[in-house]
Amino acid sequence: MYFDRNIKMLMDVDGHLAGLVADAGRGDDIEIVASKAGPPSLKAGGIALHSLYDPVREAREWVEHHREEIGNASGIVVLGFGLGYHVAELLRTTDNDVTVFEPRIDVLRAALEASDLSGLLARVRIVTRSEELAPGKTFRVLHHLPSIRLSPAPFANAASRLDVLRVVGKGLRIAVVGPIYGGSLPIAGYCAAALRNLGHEVEFIDNSGYADPYLSIDGVTKSKPHRDILRLKFEEFASEAAMARIVPFRPDLVLALAQAPLGERAIADLREQGIATVFWFVEDFRHMGYWRSVASRYDYFFTIQKGEFLDRLREVGARNVAFLPMAASAEIHRKMELSPEELRDFGSDVSFVGAGYYNRRKMFEGLVDLDFRIWGNEWQSCPALRGVLQRDGARVSTEESVKIFNAARININLHSSAYHEGVNPHGDFVNPRSFEIPGCGAFQLVDSRSHLGDFFEIGREVISFDSLGDLRDKVAHFLAHPEERAAVAERGRQRVLRDHTYERRMEAMIDFVVRKGFQPPWKARREKEDPVRLIGEAGPKTDLGRYLERFADARSLNLDDVVREIRSECGDLSRVERIFLALNEIGQ
Repeated sequence: MYFDRNIKMLMDVDGHLAGLVADAGRGDDIEIVASKAGPPSLKAGGIALHSLYDPVREAREWVEHHREEIGNASGIVVLGFGLGYHVAELLRTTDNDVTVFEPRIDVLRAALEASDLSGLLARVRIVTRSEELAPGKTFRVLHHLPSIRLSPAPFANAASRLDVLRVVGKGLRIAVVGPIYGGSLPIAGYCAAALRNLGHEVEFIDNSGYADPYLSIDGVTKSKPHRDILRLKFEEFASEAAMARIVPFRPDLVLALAQAPLGERAIADLREQGIATVFWFVEDFRHMGYWRSVASRYDYFFTIQKGEFLDRLREVGARNVAFLPMAASAEIHRKMELSPEELRDFGSDVSFVGAGYYNRRKMFEGLVDLDFRIWGNEWQSCPALRGVLQRDGARVSTEESVKIFNAARININLHSSAYHEGVNPHGDFVNPRSFEIPGCGAFQLVDSRSHLGDFFEIGREVISFDSLGDLRDKVAHFLAHPEERAAVAERGRQRVLRDHTYERRMEAMIDFVVRKGFQPPWKARREKEDPVRLIGEAGPKTDLGRYLERFADARSLNLDDVVREIRSECGDLSRVERIFLALNEIGQ
């Protein structure tokens, strides 16, 4: 009677779980029994999950016991469902989000058969696997002890994941290691900024200061073996210098961008210290083959290509690999109001920013009759483009490229190829420009890529082309229809801001790392300075516990933090505050 109503409601909120429950049989060790007070109770594995006398009164007492924790929580995770009495009572005392972890599907089935839970099911999120737990940044955990005694192993896993999520929610210490030079250098900076915006403490290991001496090696000798040795020595120096900054920072995690100068020994040292290492390979694996030698060194390896590349990474020993596409920085790649001088200097009907790869040189020869400007280096070998090349092929800064995107009526984005005549018909990954141009609220025509439709609605949020003729037709059309052009650009901008910022990418990266078993190092120190643990030891209802409650959401807590808080306030000192100040004096 109850089951049909309950399963219908569950189907509305979580069809997958509803299917699991509907297919589940009654466990051999499960027994529904009538309590002395009348409502049903449940025995499983010989353990009574609820009172055999009055399960409703027991649930009220459970909530009363946790009332202070419930009142201070912005989100609650309940470990154990049973027949749901305690969850139903909890929902009467809080409007906050409630997640329930219950690993036994047959227990859930018994609960849905025993009473009307349709109202409860509409409000709570029930998960059956610990990796599905995602309660947000701040949450409290309430334990249903009989359920935990019944299935200790899965609840231990859930508790471990929640411990990690609590640490992550309060912010990790993350060292971001950039390359010496190259396209991944600004991306390293965007990642560092995004991680800070997400609340993490970040140390950016910026190696760009080594660029000039490193590149000067080419002028030292014409002997390639000697140049290779000099580069190797320089990279060893840069690796040791990076470690000299990383180790004192005591990070939880090190994120290295493509071509970051972290040597094999440095990565091994980090691993020995329990520090997780992450590599983001933001390059085309078909053109840059060094991934074969570095992939197995890192704990987690992210790529901008999927399919075949992920398989090949596993073949060379990479343990945890995942697809992580490029993005835009909302703080850098933004819509700008340009001055008349800037519009004159950077504006044109059609524009391109980037290096002069073979396919670009060939295709752009077909655009020189337009009001077309090319910005970037490595174009000097193409006389046909001399009339449209700006600043004699000088490099363009990030700030200038943002102004060019904003100033041009149409921005062309043609992914590079060393041997195709124009559009690479097999191109898969999507480059940073694909996100940066719409991030600026600018209009782009981008060459067709097999993954482009994963990120944008082609035709509405971005316009693609697949040949020179197609490109010229679309240039002509969108120059003649500025309103249509502006509408596409704005839809693209909104899509980037919603789904394709570096904040979203860093969230995805950390979520993957946590799901794959990440354990923060420095466990003893963290536990010693964990505010929630300190409040629990003091007793949440004591004067000390109540005072410490103000620090509950802090990443860590020590005497200096408390003294700093006391000195920032005005008014009479409480007894607890006087004790802390006395302890501080004694310590000095």
